Amino acid sequence: MTEVLIATLAFYLLQLMLPSVMALARGEVDAAFLFSSRDQQGERSPIVRRAQRSCVNMQESLIVFLPLMGIAMASGTNIAETATIWLGLRIAYLITYLMAVSYVRTFIWLGSVYFLGVMAFALV
Repeated sequence: MTEVLIATLAFYLLQLMLPSVMALARGEVDAAFLFSSRDQQGERSPIVRRAQRSCVNMQESLIVFLPLMGIAMASGTNIAETATIWLGLRIAYLITYLMAVSYVRTFIWLGSVYFLGVMAFALV
């Protein structure tokens, strides 16, 4: 289960950096901006804004996921398979969000919420 937890945290770090890296690659910001206090935020492209919103959504999911993993690890309950499916759905969510695939993205998100519930139920 530790591997799933570390993979999740690595994916989260990727999502944290993704909007800035994308904006830099698209020429929307320069390196000096990334090292600044970022007081002046310019307009970002739709895909960069989607990456930012997807990251916020991941943060909201982690608020539930991380305690569930901690409780499972402390109690010895194996929810690694369910957590891996959840992580896979979160990766699919990011991809579909970046591609602006509306309805499919929503069902993927619902699936990830469902698997959070499955994780919680396994701990009862």
